[in-house]
Amino acid sequence: MFKKHKGFIGILELIAEFAKILSFSFRLFDNVFAGETLLIIVGVLIQIILPIPFLILEIFVGFIQALIFFTLTSVFFRVALSEH
Repeated sequence: MFKKHKGFIGILELIAEFAKILSFSFRLFDNVFAGETLLIIVGVLIQIILPIPFLILEIFVGFIQALIFFTLTSVFFRVALSEH
């Protein structure tokens, strides 16, 4: 009575062993793929984020230059329009 079921259980155990190997293979592949993907994302973000402080500095320098230009222009107009 139990001899019929031993063959069936043996096939199920064989399938289970191959399923473990397949599962571990996919898990290893996904871990390696995720690591590479994260490296690419970090590389792209560094290229985007790294210049931001320098862009802010350039905007600040441009603002200071515009302020100095406005101040000097105002002074020159006041001197030119003042009565002697």
